[in-house]
This record gives sequence, C-alpha cells and structure tokens, in this order.
Amino acid sequence: MEDLSYWLMLLSVPGIGPARFRTLVERFGSPRRVLEASLNELMSVPHLDKKIAIAVRNYRDDVWLRRQLTSITGNQIRVVCYQDDNYPARLRQIHDPPPLLFVKGSLEALSSESVAIVGTRRPSSYGRLTAERLAGDLARLGITVVSGMARGIDSVAHRATLEKGAMTIAVLGCGVDVVYPPENVRLRDAISKNGAVVSEFPMGTSPEAQNFPRRNRIISGLSLGVVVIEAGERSGALLTAEYALEQNREVFAVPGNVDAAKSRGTNALIKQGAKLVQTVEDILEELGPPFQELAEQPTASMQLQKNLTPEQKAVLGSLSSEPRHIDRITEETGFTSHQVSSVLLSLELNGLVRALPGKMYVKV
Repeated sequence: MEDLSYWLMLLSVPGIGPARFRTLVERFGSPRRVLEASLNELMSVPHLDKKIAIAVRNYRDDVWLRRQLTSITGNQIRVVCYQDDNYPARLRQIHDPPPLLFVKGSLEALSSESVAIVGTRRPSSYGRLTAERLAGDLARLGITVVSGMARGIDSVAHRATLEKGAMTIAVLGCGVDVVYPPENVRLRDAISKNGAVVSEFPMGTSPEAQNFPRRNRIISGLSLGVVVIEAGERSGALLTAEYALEQNREVFAVPGNVDAAKSRGTNALIKQGAKLVQTVEDILEELGPPFQELAEQPTASMQLQKNLTPEQKAVLGSLSSEPRHIDRITEETGFTSHQVSSVLLSLELNGLVRALPGKMYVKV
C-alpha cells in the first residue's frame, strides 16, 4: 500500500463512499493521484458531479488525519486496502467492497473458511441455545464464526466459538477502538486475541444507526453463508440475509415458533427458499465438498449420548430447547424427584442439559 495518509484523506472526503472511492482509484491509479488530479480531470469521471469533484480537490483535514494515524498506531491496528494481497478475496468479490479495513487481531482470520450467525438482540432461551450449539459445532470443525458483536444472538455466537478455542470475527458498525455495546469490552478484547475485530469505519467512529446496514454487507461478504436465528419481520439480520443473496452466498434459517414475533422473519426466509437448519450438518451439506465430509464426523454431543444410562436417556428425552420444570420431568419419566435431580446433575456436568432459574431445564 502506498502511504496510508492518502487512503485516509480520500476516505474522509464528504460524498465519497465505497463505490465512488473504487471508481476514482481505478480511474487515476491511486488515492494520491486522485487527490492530485485537476478539477477538469475529476469532472471527466462519469457520474461525479462538480460539488464532489471540488470536495476531492480541496477538502483536507490535517488534524483529523493526524488523530487517525496516532490512534491506528496506539491501538495496534492493521489497515488493509482492497488492492493489497492480504485483503480477503471473498470480500473483494462483492460489488462494493470497503476501500479500507481496520483490523485488530489476525488478518489470516479474515480469509479463513467462515459462516456468519446473526439474529435478534433479545433471543429466547431456544434461540440462545441454538446459537450456542451451532456456533460450537462449527467451531469444533474449524470453521470461523462471523457476527456483529451486537447484544443477543451475535454475542452468544462469538462466546460459544471462543469457548471452543476457535476463531471468530466481529464486524463493527463503529470504529474498532469504540466498544459497542459497552458491556462487550471483554468480549471485544477476547475476539481480537483469537480472531479479528474489523470495521470499514475510521478510528473513533461512533455507532450511528446508518452504519449498521453497511456493516451487514461485510458480515455476509466475509462468509460462505449466513445463518439467521430468531429475527422479526424488520430485523437487521434479514438485511444481512438479503446481502448474502446478492453476493451469491448461502442463506440458512432456523425455524421457530409460528406464534412468536421473533420467528416471523426466519420462517419467512424458509418460505422464500432459505435452507432450513436444525443441526450443523444441514449447513455443511449445503456448502458442498469438502464440508460435506465434515458432516459425517460425530459431534461431541452424539458421542456422549451413546454412553448414557437408560435413566439418563429417559430424562434427556423429556427435554427440549424449551424450558421445562423439574416437576414436569418427574411426571413424564415416572422417576422419583431425587432420581430426576441426580440424573439432571449428571447430564448438566456432561454439557447435555442446562439448569435455568426456577428449577427449569433445557436440552443443550
């Protein structure tokens, strides 16, 4: 990359978005030459009006530029331009790839085989557990999980991946030095150490609402496919699915309760042709070889269930992803409450069951 300053200066010009940035650089050869072009030369570029041409010719903010360079260095951020060899090839294929990527963490993670998991910011226990299971299974198979580090499904998917010791990528709608939501500061730091935190927005950019739709095209652009778990009719996760379709990526949806508002978006995606997902095998089969071969590997959960006692199998069979009270489990299995409590504890220790407040249990 030529001097980063020129890339940042062109990026800062009002009215210069990803598509226009790329058009100008391809026309003149580099950001430096764009910024040094005459007004007449700029006006010769198709669809570039005089107002923007004047801005390109005259707009300079040296104070902003110095702050950017200082922050990039101070936060140990790596900046990759779309002309660089280490720019993720999959992302370069979309019609409006970000001119610059600000990356905290591993550049290699951005080019790994990856699948995105997105969904509601307020998941049910069903959505949360499904996200944990799918992210964990993808991670176990060495597939990087991409998401947006938002509250809810995004954060669950990131954490489940990290717990398996696998890489995950968080794509932000703000600068990589800005933590949003604020409670995810530790999660952001963990992701940067075992994956990457990435943004197309300059350092210090606040999480404005208009940034997140742009962010979503990068989530899908980095991924082989997008899995949507619990999304309302106007969910941002559905926009990510739309981008995925435009980018010729696979779209997957986890079915939900037909009466639940959070399932209307995902169920609609399935009606429209999205692949219905219940297990990680459903994802792998759609991605084709060599991923189909991974689908034949038994999951840790499957291996554990082979060795369960009859009592454990009976209790596990009475559970699902919907919370169930211990009294209901006792009634259905016919065991004593003491037996059920003991079996539930053993299942919980094996990671097959999770205890919830109020003596409620769910199958993991």
